[in-house]
Amino acid sequence: MKHLITAILLLLLLACNNKTEKKEQVQLEVEKPAKVEMLADNQLRYLELSGTPYERGLTHGTLLKKEIHEVIQFLKDDIKESTGQDPDAYISSFLESTHFEASIAQYTPELIEELKGISDGSEIDYNTLLMHQLPDEYWIDKLALQMHKCSSFGVDKSVNNPSMTAQNMDIPTYYHGYQTVIKIKEDSGKQMMFLTIPGFLGLTGMNNKDVSVNVNTLLHLANNNSGLPVTFMVRGLVSKETQEEAINFLLETAHASGQNYIIGGPEKVYDFECSANEKVAFRPFNNAMFTYHTNFPLANKDYNQTMVNGVEQFGITWEESMTCERYPSFEKRFTKETTNITVEDIKEVLSSRDNDGRDVVSNESTYASIIYVLSNNPEFIIAPGKPHEVGFIVLNFE
Repeated sequence: MKHLITAILLLLLLACNNKTEKKEQVQLEVEKPAKVEMLADNQLRYLELSGTPYERGLTHGTLLKKEIHEVIQFLKDDIKESTGQDPDAYISSFLESTHFEASIAQYTPELIEELKGISDGSEIDYNTLLMHQLPDEYWIDKLALQMHKCSSFGVDKSVNNPSMTAQNMDIPTYYHGYQTVIKIKEDSGKQMMFLTIPGFLGLTGMNNKDVSVNVNTLLHLANNNSGLPVTFMVRGLVSKETQEEAINFLLETAHASGQNYIIGGPEKVYDFECSANEKVAFRPFNNAMFTYHTNFPLANKDYNQTMVNGVEQFGITWEESMTCERYPSFEKRFTKETTNITVEDIKEVLSSRDNDGRDVVSNESTYASIIYVLSNNPEFIIAPGKPHEVGFIVLNFE
């Protein structure tokens, strides 16, 4: 009996030691410091984030503190030049006149915690960082019809190729040179990757569950100062486990800004033009296996009356504002006769410069070009710059 008791005690001691060793190993893995990697010939910052939303934000803010301060200053310079107001006073007035934070708290409360983490890590005040997340809402406020030139594309799964979505993200040139991708790793096993700007939650992204989102500003459509801003809509969509959940979120949520969303999934892609009062599906023609979009609404008629009355300041009519030279670049390449679309076909259109004007698909505002391959091995393909000048690299999920 004495020997039996001794043996049991020894087994318990060994088990405790093993648990201690495993706990120490887990602590070491958790405490392993995150770092910013420079990819694509030092043209792309890449950062992996894990932990709670606040911890992810804190890591983001700490490691990109210098860059965040720089881009925030660019934003404030733009506010001063565009509005003639003191930037801090404008930010305070803008946020007080809207109800965006209440909407964020309702639909994506975890992102408030992530923003608080970025704020603490970067030592930029929370309200300024919140303003940094609201480019579409800011452009609406100052009627910046010329600011956005994004071009997006999506194609259903076919016999030869998986479904894919893609876009050129065109944003103000003062952000160029700060191209960043963040990968978020959750304890559940879900991973998300976003093209972003330092201190920004995400411009466009995908997850390892084959859900993706690509966006185009539609300033012509009605806005809602109590709706969910675009940045938080993007993060909310990519956080979903399935395409169906993402589409339900898009359709059930109040939208702050006019925006086109192409939502990818493992079989099909869906395209919705969203405004304050309407969400309208779009395809270039019936039964098309693909969709594409630029920056004017084609299906949704819920117009922003301030914009209707304001386009004359740009020296154009309303009808002229509802066209662009990028849209035909997609129309002529993808037709009713198109039966097969590859990654290379998408790269070609995203790199295209089909006319002599400034309004081409790969243009001076193109911050990065993105292709999301939605397959058993999903791929995040990115050219960190104008794709007719910069090559693509592939980022993978684990």
